[in-house]
Amino acid sequence: MTLRLPLSKPHISKILKWARNHIPYGDKWMAVLFSDDKKWTLDGPDENIKYWHDLRKEPRSFYSRQSDGGSVMAWAAFGLNGQLGLAFLGGRKNSPKYTVTLENHLMPFAENIGGRN
Repeated sequence: MTLRLPLSKPHISKILKWARNHIPYGDKWMAVLFSDDKKWTLDGPDENIKYWHDLRKEPRSFYSRQSDGGSVMAWAAFGLNGQLGLAFLGGRKNSPKYTVTLENHLMPFAENIGGRN
C-alpha cells in the first residue's frame, strides 16, 4: 500500500503547474533553500487532543494542563547541495529570535550554495 498526502485534484493541478513553470530554472535551483520548523509541547498536544483508548472501557483524562509545561522547537533547512543539522530553539519564537536563528544557522550554509565557495 502506498501512503500519500490527501491532496485534492485542484491542489495537485496547482502543484504541477508550479513545477512545470519552474523547470526552466536550471542552475538557479542550486541557490534555492527550503526551511521549516516544528514545535513540540512537553506536556501534551497543542491542537489535537485525540488519544488511543480501549473502546470497551470508558475514556479517561490522562492529564490536565494548568500551566505551560514547556516546549521545544526544532528548525532545519536543506538545498540541492546538502542539508543543515537541526537547530533547537529555546523560548518563544519571535522576529528577533528568528533573525538570530537565520544569522547563526542559515547564513553560513547559504554562503556555500550555488557552486560558490
